[in-house]
Amino acid sequence: MKKIIPLIALLCAGGYFFWAKSQTDSPQPVTEKSVPPPSKKIVPNETKSTEEVVEMPSAQEQEANPDSALMWAESDVARQVLHESGRLPLDLNGETYLEIDVEALRNLSLGDYVDIEMPGVKGSYDAQVDKVQEHASGNKSVQMNLPGYGSVYFVNFTIGKNSVYGNLTLPSGSYSLEAQGNYAWVASKKDLTRSHVEEEVNPNLSSVK
Repeated sequence: MKKIIPLIALLCAGGYFFWAKSQTDSPQPVTEKSVPPPSKKIVPNETKSTEEVVEMPSAQEQEANPDSALMWAESDVARQVLHESGRLPLDLNGETYLEIDVEALRNLSLGDYVDIEMPGVKGSYDAQVDKVQEHASGNKSVQMNLPGYGSVYFVNFTIGKNSVYGNLTLPSGSYSLEAQGNYAWVASKKDLTRSHVEEEVNPNLSSVK
């Protein structure tokens, strides 16, 4: 019996040894660390604006009407011809001499635009024909308004066979115009009135030009 006890102890020790060895040799589970995916840098796509850019005309471009006709231009020839005619008014003062397109003025019809450019005045005015009248005498009257300025401003012309008379009431002042043939003078009514008063005060004052 005493011999059996050591043998049993030896067997138990051997069994334990083999069991422990088997535990050491068996593969241990490996815990994998999750690696976060590399972050992607998001670059916003460049978007093209579909908004249409509209270029607005300048103040000068808005003033000019492309359909306006220019009726006259300053002229030294007109000055010479009218002085030589001897038919200038005695009270003429501060006038400017023009070469005028009488035929174009005569052919104006309703709705036409005329570019009114006055000497000494910066810029010009667009006048629109709103009334045309033919007279039994052969004369023609053309009345115009200034769109956007109201009824207080107007331009009137009377065109005869060889002469033109104009009355212009504009934001820059009131003017008289007279033409003999294609040559005309235009002057501010204020200057004409001043000259006329001066002649009445001093009858010896001569303003013949």
